[in-house]
Amino acid sequence: MATRPRFGLPLALAIVLSLGLLSFTPPPSAYAASATELETLLLTRINRDRAARSLRPLYRDPRLADLAGDRAATLAAKNVLSHSAAGSLSSQLGARRVQWYSYGEAIGYAGGWGSTTANYLYSLWKASPTHWRLITSSRFNYVGIGLAYRSSSRRTYAAIVFTESADHTRPAAKMMSAYRSGTTVKWTWRAWDRRLQTHTAGLRDLDVQYRAGWGSWQTIRDNTTATSLTLTGRSHGESYAVRVRARDRRGYLSTWTAEMRVHVP
Repeated sequence: MATRPRFGLPLALAIVLSLGLLSFTPPPSAYAASATELETLLLTRINRDRAARSLRPLYRDPRLADLAGDRAATLAAKNVLSHSAAGSLSSQLGARRVQWYSYGEAIGYAGGWGSTTANYLYSLWKASPTHWRLITSSRFNYVGIGLAYRSSSRRTYAAIVFTESADHTRPAAKMMSAYRSGTTVKWTWRAWDRRLQTHTAGLRDLDVQYRAGWGSWQTIRDNTTATSLTLTGRSHGESYAVRVRARDRRGYLSTWTAEMRVHVP
């Protein structure tokens, strides 16, 4: 559910291209890319520029991506470049149950479709001080990018929605090693919470499951901060497996790791 923002007016500004730029058309080879590929290209460029300034990457939020796509499609259908024409962004965030402290949006259009067009749009945002502040914000941590093509005018409309939100990115865990000494077996793992630009929840603990052979999983440790498990006196001629999952301080869980198996001959 959306929460009340802690900041005032949203950072929402539009790129308005000059008349001379509207005739820009990329070469035919640029038309092969899908919308998903172009959105990925733009996010890669954003995060590359953020990394160059020692900023954390923006994480893609599927709800923001859907919203940005809808807003870009609305602009393409209306053939107009306007934040208000795309509807109330705060209301749309609330309708998608996106919690936010602050938000921003960049929109733009250019002729044609493809990677050349996407790069061209990005170069315009990058050259605009107001849009560059959105891209290199030290507050935003999530983003969604949407593109839509209007065939009648051969224009690509784009929208990028940024939010500063509470951490809702899953932590991660990975099995690191497993070995045996006689009938003693040991596993090690690591876990981490993906660091956001702001509001990183932090890693809380892990759950550890174990099974002999191909039997049912049993939780052998829960809410543990240990990074290893040692079991002694295992039976000969049997294999043993362990898997773990991580939990952050907001209760979000990683997926279970792939099991790591040890055989006791």
